Amino acid sequence: MSANFVSSQFLANSMILPITQAQSTLTTAMTEESTGQYADLGLRLGDQSGYELSLKEQVSLIQTLTSGNSLVSTNLATAQNALSAISTSAQTTVSNLTAWTPSANSGATLQTMGQSALQGLIASANTTSGDQYVFGGINSSVAPMADYYSTPTSAAKTAVDQAFQTTFGVLPSDPAAASISASAMQSFLSGPFGALFSGAAWTSDWSSASSTNTSAEIAPGQTVATSTNANEPAFQDLAQAYTMLSEFGGSQLSSAAQQAVASTASSLITQGQDSLTNVQAALGATQSAVTDANSSVSSQSTILQTQINGLDNVDPNATAAQINSLTNQIQMAYELTARLQQMNLAQYLPVP
Repeated sequence: MSANFVSSQFLANSMILPITQAQSTLTTAMTEESTGQYADLGLRLGDQSGYELSLKEQVSLIQTLTSGNSLVSTNLATAQNALSAISTSAQTTVSNLTAWTPSANSGATLQTMGQSALQGLIASANTTSGDQYVFGGINSSVAPMADYYSTPTSAAKTAVDQAFQTTFGVLPSDPAAASISASAMQSFLSGPFGALFSGAAWTSDWSSASSTNTSAEIAPGQTVATSTNANEPAFQDLAQAYTMLSEFGGSQLSSAAQQAVASTASSLITQGQDSLTNVQAALGATQSAVTDANSSVSSQSTILQTQINGLDNVDPNATAAQINSLTNQIQMAYELTARLQQMNLAQYLPVP
């Protein structure tokens, strides 16, 4: 009877290991059903682990590019909006100049027109996206265009006053400036005055922007310029036109000289508008390139992710069937163990 008891207990105990193993396998299967991926990818993939790692690195690169492209798109859109504002202001100023005619106190109209347009140009040129100046080129951490109307007097205004006084011996506000002829004024505007808005004078007194634009890789192997800068001719032409209106419109100049100022400014603004259109077109081409790049890398990402899923993801139907099978096995094992533990030889001996 003792031997029989030991045999029954041994049989019951012998079920513990299979049950434990089945429970462990069931836990793993349930985890895989929940996550949709194999619990031990290294064991599952074996020598394909390196291939899968390469695929994931490519997906990570694409995600980085996509994130960078989002920032680029925001900066480009901000720049385009600012350029549109500059273009609208330029068109309004040209229209006002076309309607303007010399008369008593009409110079003050030119001055107000110039001041408003120049202030708008400076504000738009110093537009930011995040913490970056979109017209700063690679020097995007510094405001690209100086405030002409700053206090103390800006270097740009000081240079304008000095150029006028050097040429004519008086300041624009001096009554003696009324003797300046239209031809002399025209020569000044295209000569000493015009020189203040290009080359070293421009980068010294007006602009802190870099002429080198920012660039970025928008797709594997594809790098494009992603900005423009305030050293473009459009900014120089418009600043020159608006400054001459602001400085000489409300001055003591004769009507003929003021007419020369208005005509020169109008030509410069039209020239600036043409340059502005070229800048907008260049940024528009970059925007299109970024859109195309996003579409391309998105397709690549989908293909790569499909390959990764093929390596990582479990078959949900097979996993469900495995869970069902293991659950049944464990339940049967528990029932068998319980019955073995209840077995006793005394139950089968005849009653004396």
